[in-house]
Amino acid sequence: MKIREKKTRMMDQDVQNAINQFRITDDVISVHLFGEGHIHDTYLVETKDHNPDYILQKINHHIFRDIPGMMGNIELVTGHLRNKIQSIPDHDHKNESVTLVHTFSGKSFYQDRDGNFWRIYVFIPDAVTYQVIPEPLLGYEAGKAIGEFQLMLADLSGPLVETIPDFHNIDLRISQYLQAKTFNFNGRVRDVQREIIFAENRFSNMQSYFKTLQQSAVVRATHNDTKLNNILFDRQNRAICLIDLDTVMPGYVHFDYGDALRTMANTTLEDESDLTKVKFNLQVYNEFTRGYLKVASDFLSPEEIALLPFAPIYLTSIIGLRFLTDYLNGDIYYRIHHPEHNLQRARVQFKLVNEMERSLNF
Repeated sequence: MKIREKKTRMMDQDVQNAINQFRITDDVISVHLFGEGHIHDTYLVETKDHNPDYILQKINHHIFRDIPGMMGNIELVTGHLRNKIQSIPDHDHKNESVTLVHTFSGKSFYQDRDGNFWRIYVFIPDAVTYQVIPEPLLGYEAGKAIGEFQLMLADLSGPLVETIPDFHNIDLRISQYLQAKTFNFNGRVRDVQREIIFAENRFSNMQSYFKTLQQSAVVRATHNDTKLNNILFDRQNRAICLIDLDTVMPGYVHFDYGDALRTMANTTLEDESDLTKVKFNLQVYNEFTRGYLKVASDFLSPEEIALLPFAPIYLTSIIGLRFLTDYLNGDIYYRIHHPEHNLQRARVQFKLVNEMERSLNF
Protein backbone atom coordinates (compact mmCIF):
# COMPACT_ATOMS: atom_id res chain seq x y z
CA MET A 1 0.00 0.00 0.00
CA LYS A 2 1.17 3.53 -0.69
CA ILE A 3 -0.30 6.97 -0.13
CA ARG A 4 -0.36 9.12 -3.24
CA GLU A 5 1.56 12.26 -2.41
CA LYS A 6 -0.34 14.58 -4.76
CA LYS A 7 -3.71 13.86 -3.19
CA THR A 8 -2.61 13.75 0.44
CA ARG A 9 0.32 16.13 0.87
CA MET A 10 -1.79 18.39 3.14
CA MET A 11 -2.63 15.43 5.38
CA ASP A 12 -1.42 15.55 8.97
CA GLN A 13 1.86 13.64 9.17
CA ASP A 14 0.67 11.62 12.17
CA VAL A 15 -2.41 10.47 10.22
CA GLN A 16 -0.31 9.50 7.21
CA ASN A 17 2.16 7.62 9.38
CA ALA A 18 -0.64 5.75 11.15
CA ILE A 19 -2.23 4.63 7.87
CA ASN A 20 1.11 3.30 6.69
CA GLN A 21 1.20 0.82 9.60
CA PHE A 22 -1.91 -1.10 8.51
CA ARG A 23 -2.51 -3.78 5.89
CA ILE A 24 -4.91 -1.88 3.68
CA THR A 25 -5.35 -3.11 0.13
CA ASP A 26 -5.07 -0.12 -2.20
CA ASP A 27 -3.58 3.34 -2.73
CA VAL A 28 -5.09 6.06 -0.56
CA ILE A 29 -6.46 9.03 -2.52
CA SER A 30 -8.06 11.10 0.25
CA VAL A 31 -8.50 11.29 4.02
CA HIS A 32 -10.96 13.54 5.81
CA LEU A 33 -12.73 13.86 9.15
CA PHE A 34 -15.88 11.78 9.39
CA GLY A 35 -18.88 11.30 11.68
CA GLU A 36 -20.45 12.86 14.76
CA GLY A 37 -18.49 11.20 17.58
CA HIS A 38 -17.85 12.93 20.93
CA ILE A 39 -14.77 10.92 21.92
CA HIS A 40 -12.38 9.82 19.13
CA ASP A 41 -10.95 11.55 16.04
CA THR A 42 -12.44 9.65 13.10
CA TYR A 43 -11.38 9.79 9.45
CA LEU A 44 -12.72 8.29 6.24
CA VAL A 45 -9.82 6.86 4.24
CA GLU A 46 -10.76 6.60 0.55
CA THR A 47 -8.77 4.34 -1.74
CA LYS A 48 -8.22 4.33 -5.50
CA ASP A 49 -10.90 1.76 -6.33
CA HIS A 50 -13.00 2.14 -3.14
CA ASN A 51 -12.84 -1.61 -2.69
CA PRO A 52 -12.78 -1.13 0.18
CA ASP A 53 -12.48 2.25 1.86
CA TYR A 54 -11.59 2.41 5.56
CA ILE A 55 -12.36 4.15 8.84
CA LEU A 56 -9.28 5.34 10.73
CA GLN A 57 -9.62 6.37 14.39
CA LYS A 58 -7.25 8.05 16.78
CA ILE A 59 -8.44 6.52 20.05
CA ASN A 60 -8.95 8.78 23.06
CA HIS A 61 -6.64 7.05 25.55
CA HIS A 62 -7.47 9.58 28.26
CA ILE A 63 -10.98 8.09 28.45
CA PHE A 64 -10.08 4.49 27.54
CA ARG A 65 -7.08 3.75 29.73
CA ASP A 66 -6.59 0.10 28.75
CA ILE A 67 -6.33 0.17 24.95
CA PRO A 68 -4.93 -3.38 24.63
CA GLY A 69 -7.80 -4.68 26.78
CA MET A 70 -10.41 -2.75 24.82
CA MET A 71 -9.04 -3.88 21.46
CA GLY A 72 -8.83 -7.46 22.76
CA ASN A 73 -12.55 -7.24 23.58
CA ILE A 74 -13.34 -5.97 20.09
CA GLU A 75 -11.30 -8.72 18.42
CA LEU A 76 -12.99 -11.37 20.54
CA VAL A 77 -16.50 -10.03 19.94
CA THR A 78 -16.21 -9.36 16.19
CA GLY A 79 -14.68 -12.79 15.60
CA HIS A 80 -17.44 -14.46 17.61
CA LEU A 81 -20.17 -12.51 15.80
CA ARG A 82 -18.72 -13.34 12.39
CA ASN A 83 -18.62 -17.06 13.20
CA LYS A 84 -22.19 -16.94 14.50
CA ILE A 85 -23.52 -15.15 11.44
CA GLN A 86 -21.74 -17.46 9.01
CA SER A 87 -23.16 -20.52 10.77
CA ILE A 88 -26.77 -19.47 10.14
CA PRO A 89 -28.08 -21.47 7.12
CA ASP A 90 -28.97 -19.43 4.03
CA HIS A 91 -28.23 -16.23 5.87
CA ASP A 92 -27.02 -13.15 3.99
CA HIS A 93 -24.26 -12.20 6.39
CA LYS A 94 -22.69 -9.40 4.34
CA ASN A 95 -21.79 -6.36 6.47
CA GLU A 96 -23.27 -7.73 9.67
CA SER A 97 -20.15 -7.37 11.79
CA VAL A 98 -17.50 -4.68 11.71
CA THR A 99 -14.09 -5.83 10.49
CA LEU A 100 -10.79 -4.75 12.02
CA VAL A 101 -7.70 -4.25 9.86
CA HIS A 102 -4.45 -5.43 11.43
CA THR A 103 -1.05 -3.81 11.34
CA PHE A 104 1.90 -5.35 9.52
CA SER A 105 3.02 -6.71 12.89
CA GLY A 106 -0.36 -8.45 13.35
CA LYS A 107 -1.88 -6.15 15.97
CA SER A 108 -5.36 -4.64 15.96
CA PHE A 109 -4.00 -1.20 16.88
CA TYR A 110 -0.89 0.93 16.45
CA GLN A 111 0.78 3.14 19.07
CA ASP A 112 2.85 6.00 17.66
CA ARG A 113 5.97 7.51 19.23
CA ASP A 114 3.91 10.19 20.99
CA GLY A 115 1.83 7.54 22.76
CA ASN A 116 -1.29 7.95 20.60
CA PHE A 117 -3.27 4.85 19.62
CA TRP A 118 -4.78 4.23 16.17
CA ARG A 119 -6.99 1.57 14.60
CA ILE A 120 -8.62 0.92 11.25
CA TYR A 121 -11.95 -0.70 10.33
CA VAL A 122 -13.20 -1.69 6.89
CA PHE A 123 -15.73 0.95 5.82
CA ILE A 124 -19.25 -0.39 5.28
CA PRO A 125 -20.62 1.25 2.09
CA ASP A 126 -24.24 2.22 1.43
CA ALA A 127 -24.98 2.31 5.14
CA VAL A 128 -27.08 4.95 6.86
CA THR A 129 -27.01 6.31 10.41
CA TYR A 130 -29.57 8.61 12.02
CA GLN A 131 -29.40 11.26 14.73
CA VAL A 132 -33.22 11.35 15.00
CA ILE A 133 -35.37 8.35 14.11
CA PRO A 134 -37.25 9.00 10.83
CA GLU A 135 -40.15 6.59 11.38
CA PRO A 136 -41.43 4.45 14.27
CA LEU A 137 -40.98 1.14 12.42
CA LEU A 138 -37.23 1.76 12.41
CA GLY A 139 -37.48 1.31 16.18
CA TYR A 140 -38.68 -2.26 15.66
CA GLU A 141 -35.69 -3.04 13.44
CA ALA A 142 -33.29 -1.44 15.93
CA GLY A 143 -34.77 -3.31 18.88
CA LYS A 144 -34.46 -6.62 17.06
CA ALA A 145 -30.83 -5.84 16.11
CA ILE A 146 -29.84 -5.12 19.72
CA GLY A 147 -31.61 -8.24 20.94
CA GLU A 148 -29.79 -10.35 18.33
CA PHE A 149 -26.45 -8.76 19.26
CA GLN A 150 -26.96 -9.75 22.90
CA LEU A 151 -28.22 -13.22 21.97
CA MET A 152 -25.24 -13.98 19.73
CA LEU A 153 -22.86 -12.96 22.51
CA ALA A 154 -24.64 -15.07 25.12
CA ASP A 155 -22.20 -17.97 24.62
CA LEU A 156 -19.09 -15.84 24.10
CA SER A 157 -16.00 -17.81 25.02
CA GLY A 158 -13.43 -15.95 27.05
CA PRO A 159 -13.80 -13.10 29.54
CA LEU A 160 -14.27 -9.47 28.54
CA VAL A 161 -12.24 -6.66 30.08
CA GLU A 162 -14.23 -3.90 31.80
CA THR A 163 -13.04 -1.09 29.54
CA ILE A 164 -14.57 1.69 31.65
CA PRO A 165 -15.18 0.33 35.17
CA ASP A 166 -18.63 1.07 36.63
CA PHE A 167 -19.69 2.78 33.38
CA HIS A 168 -23.41 2.87 34.26
CA ASN A 169 -23.03 2.65 38.04
CA ILE A 170 -25.16 5.46 39.48
CA ASP A 171 -23.22 5.49 42.75
CA LEU A 172 -20.01 6.31 40.89
CA ARG A 173 -21.73 8.95 38.74
CA ILE A 174 -23.22 10.63 41.82
CA SER A 175 -19.81 10.65 43.47
CA GLN A 176 -18.24 12.26 40.37
CA TYR A 177 -21.05 14.81 40.23
CA LEU A 178 -20.61 15.79 43.87
CA GLN A 179 -16.88 16.28 43.32
CA ALA A 180 -17.60 18.49 40.30
CA LYS A 181 -20.17 20.46 42.28
CA THR A 182 -17.54 21.10 44.96
CA PHE A 183 -14.92 22.03 42.32
CA ASN A 184 -17.44 24.50 40.79
CA PHE A 185 -15.45 25.57 37.72
CA ASN A 186 -15.78 29.32 37.20
CA GLY A 187 -18.67 29.47 39.68
CA ARG A 188 -21.01 27.56 37.35
CA VAL A 189 -23.01 25.99 40.19
CA ARG A 190 -24.96 29.19 40.82
CA ASP A 191 -26.35 29.16 37.27
CA VAL A 192 -27.63 25.56 37.28
CA GLN A 193 -29.69 25.34 40.44
CA ARG A 194 -32.77 24.06 38.59
CA GLU A 195 -30.75 21.26 37.00
CA ILE A 196 -29.12 20.40 40.33
CA ILE A 197 -32.45 20.11 42.10
CA PHE A 198 -33.92 18.01 39.27
CA ALA A 199 -30.99 15.58 39.30
CA GLU A 200 -30.65 15.24 43.05
CA ASN A 201 -34.37 14.62 43.55
CA ARG A 202 -33.98 11.42 41.51
CA PHE A 203 -30.85 10.00 43.14
CA SER A 204 -32.71 7.75 45.58
CA ASN A 205 -34.86 6.06 42.91
CA MET A 206 -31.84 5.63 40.66
CA GLN A 207 -29.78 3.99 43.39
CA SER A 208 -32.66 1.71 44.34
CA TYR A 209 -33.07 0.57 40.72
CA PHE A 210 -29.36 -0.14 40.30
CA LYS A 211 -29.33 -2.16 43.53
CA THR A 212 -32.28 -4.22 42.25
CA LEU A 213 -30.42 -4.92 39.00
CA GLN A 214 -27.44 -6.17 40.98
CA GLN A 215 -29.72 -8.50 42.96
CA SER A 216 -32.03 -9.77 40.19
CA ALA A 217 -30.41 -9.41 36.76
CA VAL A 218 -27.73 -11.51 35.08
CA VAL A 219 -24.39 -9.96 34.07
CA ARG A 220 -24.04 -10.51 30.31
CA ALA A 221 -21.92 -9.31 27.40
CA THR A 222 -23.55 -6.01 26.43
CA HIS A 223 -22.79 -3.09 24.11
CA ASN A 224 -23.33 -0.31 26.70
CA ASP A 225 -23.59 2.53 24.16
CA THR A 226 -26.60 1.67 22.00
CA LYS A 227 -27.55 5.20 20.97
CA LEU A 228 -29.31 5.44 17.62
CA ASN A 229 -26.27 6.55 15.62
CA ASN A 230 -24.36 3.44 16.70
CA ILE A 231 -26.63 1.27 14.54
CA LEU A 232 -26.00 1.02 10.80
CA PHE A 233 -29.01 0.58 8.51
CA ASP A 234 -29.19 -0.24 4.82
CA ARG A 235 -31.12 1.86 2.30
CA GLN A 236 -34.27 -0.15 3.04
CA ASN A 237 -33.90 0.70 6.76
CA ARG A 238 -32.98 -2.82 7.77
CA ALA A 239 -30.37 -2.97 10.53
CA ILE A 240 -26.92 -4.05 9.33
CA CYS A 241 -24.91 -4.11 12.55
CA LEU A 242 -23.97 -2.28 15.73
CA ILE A 243 -20.82 -0.17 15.60
CA ASP A 244 -18.65 1.62 18.20
CA LEU A 245 -17.78 -1.48 20.20
CA ASP A 246 -15.42 0.27 22.63
CA THR A 247 -17.74 -0.28 25.58
CA VAL A 248 -18.65 -3.90 24.88
CA MET A 249 -18.08 -5.47 28.28
CA PRO A 250 -19.95 -7.20 31.10
CA GLY A 251 -23.19 -5.41 32.00
CA TYR A 252 -26.96 -5.64 32.24
CA VAL A 253 -29.17 -5.78 29.13
CA HIS A 254 -31.17 -2.95 30.68
CA PHE A 255 -28.30 -0.58 29.91
CA ASP A 256 -28.58 -1.35 26.18
CA TYR A 257 -32.37 -1.23 26.20
CA GLY A 258 -32.52 2.05 28.10
CA ASP A 259 -29.77 3.87 26.20
CA ALA A 260 -31.29 2.95 22.85
CA LEU A 261 -34.65 4.43 23.82
CA ARG A 262 -32.94 7.52 25.25
CA THR A 263 -32.02 8.49 21.69
CA MET A 264 -34.59 6.69 19.55
CA ALA A 265 -37.70 7.84 21.41
CA ASN A 266 -36.43 11.41 21.76
CA THR A 267 -38.20 13.55 19.16
CA THR A 268 -35.24 15.88 18.65
CA LEU A 269 -31.45 16.16 18.82
CA GLU A 270 -29.34 15.49 21.90
CA ASP A 271 -28.28 19.15 22.05
CA GLU A 272 -31.55 20.84 21.01
CA SER A 273 -31.75 24.40 22.36
CA ASP A 274 -35.57 24.58 22.21
CA LEU A 275 -36.72 22.28 25.01
CA THR A 276 -40.35 22.43 23.85
CA LYS A 277 -39.28 20.10 21.02
CA VAL A 278 -38.13 17.42 23.45
CA LYS A 279 -40.86 14.76 23.67
CA PHE A 280 -40.94 11.03 24.35
CA ASN A 281 -42.30 9.14 21.35
CA LEU A 282 -44.44 6.32 22.74
CA GLN A 283 -44.95 4.78 19.32
CA VAL A 284 -41.19 4.39 18.87
CA TYR A 285 -40.94 3.02 22.41
CA ASN A 286 -43.58 0.38 21.66
CA GLU A 287 -42.06 -0.62 18.31
CA PHE A 288 -38.55 -0.86 19.75
CA THR A 289 -39.76 -2.95 22.68
CA ARG A 290 -41.70 -5.23 20.33
CA GLY A 291 -38.60 -5.83 18.21
CA TYR A 292 -36.32 -6.27 21.19
CA LEU A 293 -38.56 -8.76 23.02
CA LYS A 294 -39.12 -10.76 19.82
CA VAL A 295 -35.53 -11.91 20.34
CA ALA A 296 -34.68 -11.17 23.97
CA SER A 297 -37.68 -12.92 25.51
CA ASP A 298 -36.01 -16.20 24.50
CA PHE A 299 -33.01 -15.66 26.80
CA LEU A 300 -34.10 -13.18 29.49
CA SER A 301 -35.65 -14.23 32.78
CA PRO A 302 -39.11 -12.93 33.78
CA GLU A 303 -37.40 -10.86 36.50
CA GLU A 304 -35.12 -9.20 33.94
CA ILE A 305 -38.03 -8.42 31.61
CA ALA A 306 -39.99 -6.91 34.52
CA LEU A 307 -37.11 -4.48 35.14
CA LEU A 308 -36.98 -3.14 31.57
CA PRO A 309 -39.58 -0.31 31.79
CA PHE A 310 -37.55 1.89 34.16
CA ALA A 311 -34.32 1.41 32.20
CA PRO A 312 -34.86 4.34 29.77
CA ILE A 313 -35.37 6.71 32.72
CA TYR A 314 -32.30 5.33 34.48
CA LEU A 315 -29.99 5.67 31.47
CA THR A 316 -31.31 9.07 30.43
CA SER A 317 -30.86 10.35 33.98
CA ILE A 318 -27.28 9.03 34.09
CA ILE A 319 -26.35 10.63 30.77
CA GLY A 320 -27.92 13.92 31.84
CA LEU A 321 -25.98 13.77 35.10
CA ARG A 322 -22.75 13.07 33.20
CA PHE A 323 -23.30 16.08 30.93
CA LEU A 324 -24.01 18.26 33.96
CA THR A 325 -20.94 16.90 35.75
CA ASP A 326 -18.73 17.67 32.76
CA TYR A 327 -20.14 21.19 32.60
CA LEU A 328 -19.37 21.75 36.30
CA ASN A 329 -15.85 20.36 35.72
CA GLY A 330 -15.11 22.80 32.91
CA ASP A 331 -15.89 20.49 29.95
CA ILE A 332 -13.01 18.04 30.22
CA TYR A 333 -14.68 14.83 28.93
CA TYR A 334 -17.06 15.48 26.02
CA ARG A 335 -16.10 17.45 22.93
CA ILE A 336 -18.04 20.76 22.91
CA HIS A 337 -18.75 23.35 20.22
CA HIS A 338 -19.67 26.29 22.46
CA PRO A 339 -19.24 27.12 26.18
CA GLU A 340 -22.70 25.91 27.29
CA HIS A 341 -22.88 22.85 25.06
CA ASN A 342 -22.76 20.31 27.91
CA LEU A 343 -25.35 22.25 29.88
CA GLN A 344 -27.59 22.31 26.83
CA ARG A 345 -27.18 18.55 26.48
CA ALA A 346 -27.96 18.01 30.17
CA ARG A 347 -31.14 20.08 29.90
CA VAL A 348 -32.35 17.97 26.96
CA GLN A 349 -31.77 14.75 28.93
CA PHE A 350 -33.56 16.06 32.02
CA LYS A 351 -36.52 17.28 29.95
CA LEU A 352 -36.67 13.84 28.34
CA VAL A 353 -36.63 12.17 31.77
CA ASN A 354 -39.61 14.31 32.72
CA GLU A 355 -41.44 13.27 29.54
CA MET A 356 -40.62 9.59 30.14
CA GLU A 357 -41.87 9.72 33.72
CA ARG A 358 -45.21 11.08 32.53
CA SER A 359 -45.56 8.72 29.56
CA LEU A 360 -44.47 5.55 31.41
CA ASN A 361 -46.31 6.38 34.65
CA PHE A 362 -43.30 6.55 36.96
